[in-house]
Amino acid sequence: MIVGIDIGGSTTKAVAYQDGIAGKTSVTTTDPYAAAAGALAKLFIDIKKNLKDVRRIAVTGGGSRAITSDLLGLAVSKVDEMRAIGLGGIALTGKKQALVVSMGTGTAILAVKDEGRRIQHVAGTAVGGGTLVGLARCILNKYEIESLWRLAKNGDLGRVDLSVKDIAGGAVGFLPENATASNFGKITDDASESDFALGVVNMVGQVIGTIACLAAEANGLEQDVVLVGKVAGNEEITDVMQRVGALYGVKMVVPRDPDFCTALGAAMAMVPITVHPSRGPRRRHARASSNAR
Repeated sequence: MIVGIDIGGSTTKAVAYQDGIAGKTSVTTTDPYAAAAGALAKLFIDIKKNLKDVRRIAVTGGGSRAITSDLLGLAVSKVDEMRAIGLGGIALTGKKQALVVSMGTGTAILAVKDEGRRIQHVAGTAVGGGTLVGLARCILNKYEIESLWRLAKNGDLGRVDLSVKDIAGGAVGFLPENATASNFGKITDDASESDFALGVVNMVGQVIGTIACLAAEANGLEQDVVLVGKVAGNEEITDVMQRVGALYGVKMVVPRDPDFCTALGAAMAMVPITVHPSRGPRRRHARASSNAR
């Protein structure tokens, strides 16, 4: 069994890999080493395993700098975070290539080809989960992103955003009449907290979605865009991004467990590539997690 651990600034995630995802867990990050050790111990309890069942441990994420050589007496391998994201994205979907859009505090976009042998950080934006939290605080005085998601469910963009129809009277070019012409360009007197919340989600989703579409077109991956990261676990924003994708002819999918992508990718970096004489090297991917909604 291989364990991948993603030590983030607020949350540490661990995935057990053994011919697929055998278990997963997360804990709050306080001290990076303590969080990694805690996640590992919690994972063992959840899947009823112990240290002797572990063949390799791989760590990644910003907090991995605090892990010098071992974790609970087991040797640790460090995996570059961009590589982990890329490998995790194709492992979660079973794809051989993909444009992996990782939405955390900010957003990183990677082109993954040749079953993970070629991974390139091709784009990104400072707009991401941190933007959602910051705007929710400034506009709505809400300090938890869950409050933003909850409010957005009942929002009406017609009271905050200016549409193409509002300006042109109908569709323009490839843009339908209900497409956004200006985010927050039409704030009415009766706009509610829910309307503002949806406006924030819509704007952030459109920014990331548009950048992802342009990156997909530039890298020939229009049909293979994978949305991962904690933000990708919420349908309010991924629905916005998928609608943007539809305008550009880009297909975006959200795999199961998108927030465990990086931890899984760290584990996948330790999986040997099998060689097929007629097809060249191939990496064994996580079969258990190929669902995409």
